[in-house]
Amino acid sequence: MGKTKKCGCCAAVVIALIVVLRIGVGWHFLYEGIWKTDPSNGFSSKGFLGMAKGPVKEFYYFFLPDLGGENRLQMAEVYRGQRDESGNVGVKSTDRIGWTFPVIEKEWFAYYNEFRAKYGLANEVYEQQRVEAKAVLDQYVLSLREYVLENREDIRGFSASKARFEKRIDATKNDAEYQRIRDWDAQTKYRQEGEKFIAEPIKMGENLQLALWNVLTPEQKALGELPAITYGSDRNCVMEFVSSLPWLEKFAKPSTLGFLDLTVTLGILSIGLCLMLGFCTRLAALGGVCFLLNVVLSQFPWPTVYPYFPDSIGHFMVFSKDAIELIVCLFLASIPAGRWGGLDWFVWNFCGKYLYKYYGWESDPVVLVRQSALECGCED
Repeated sequence: MGKTKKCGCCAAVVIALIVVLRIGVGWHFLYEGIWKTDPSNGFSSKGFLGMAKGPVKEFYYFFLPDLGGENRLQMAEVYRGQRDESGNVGVKSTDRIGWTFPVIEKEWFAYYNEFRAKYGLANEVYEQQRVEAKAVLDQYVLSLREYVLENREDIRGFSASKARFEKRIDATKNDAEYQRIRDWDAQTKYRQEGEKFIAEPIKMGENLQLALWNVLTPEQKALGELPAITYGSDRNCVMEFVSSLPWLEKFAKPSTLGFLDLTVTLGILSIGLCLMLGFCTRLAALGGVCFLLNVVLSQFPWPTVYPYFPDSIGHFMVFSKDAIELIVCLFLASIPAGRWGGLDWFVWNFCGKYLYKYYGWESDPVVLVRQSALECGCED
């Protein structure tokens, strides 16, 4: 009887610790997801994935449309001509009137057309509003062209320098640590400089939306806002619809990058909630493994991979904090942790064990543990 009580106490302590571990990991995921749903926190996967390093970094760069603004910074000459409502010039003359970013200007005209259609500005009743809205668009298009003209030579120099850098990287493979550090720092500098050039036109687009919104009457505003302007490869029609759904509209962005951000946010919210409730715990833990595996691979915790981790987050080799949490999630996925103080107890007793019997699967792991305890003499 002494051995039985001792073994029972040990089992109770182990189970309690597993429950605490499951809830603790779940809360970590859940709170991180809640934080990402607050627009004021400015969550974006771009900053994290844009700093991916190691042998699989190019895989993560693939998910970031126009990283560094290369496509949006493509410039084109603007000629005087008869421009239609879509922004296309019907008859182009030889009278050049400036320069522009075609990707930016095209999306502005597309947004303006959607704006007119949604709020009925084509109706004669709203003729005055249509005139005001067109004047706002023309004003911002003119500002964009002036900006491009003023910065044209700098942008050209930047683009040429970046092209030479990328050509050299492709032509020569120098794995010396000093050269790898120089190449990484140069690549980061080019991306930051490109984002700096494109930041003002993007801000212009946000102000354009606000200025057009102020043209509307309260009745028109009641129809709701249009999705934010997105550019080039970042434009995503599916996300334009998804971001308009209740609750999601508060933080979901109508773009390809927004889809990635939304997937991450909803994914870790679901993982955290399921782990805390002990519902579908193994599936949730495997989801955590997949998420953390991507975190580890993108930040590759190997001491010789640059950029090095700052001393402020501690010192480690291979097994970073994310790697340790990944192992914890693997452990939770390997045991029926949700049946101890979780909803999986109901799932198992009212559904799971009958499926086991019906299909003739192996016995439940919890039962096997108890049988092993009996065989070793820990119970009578």
